Amino acid sequence: MTRAETANLWTGRLQRFEQAQMTVAQFCAAEGVSQPSFYNWKRKLRSPRDPEGSAVAKFVPVSFQATLDRPTPAANHASATIELPGGVRIRVEVPTDSQPNALRKDLA
Repeated sequence: MTRAETANLWTGRLQRFEQAQMTVAQFCAAEGVSQPSFYNWKRKLRSPRDPEGSAVAKFVPVSFQATLDRPTPAANHASATIELPGGVRIRVEVPTDSQPNALRKDLA
């Protein structure tokens, strides 16, 4: 079997696993393959640009909430905080006297 054929075989196998209501151990036993092979092919077939292995772009809803947690002396800045999975927070501050597209420019 060629590498391409083996990759196609494992692509189908991994798609079947996603639909199955089984653990990895149960699925591998049913398919007659080892768990290390399963995880190896899952890693190999994952897209290098997408650590989750999905080919679909993922978007999350964004909501804004006014807070007064840290008043500024002159109150001349607006800010937005972006919370990412794992507790990572990104805070962006923009002077309120800047142009309307300043935030877009700062983030680009």
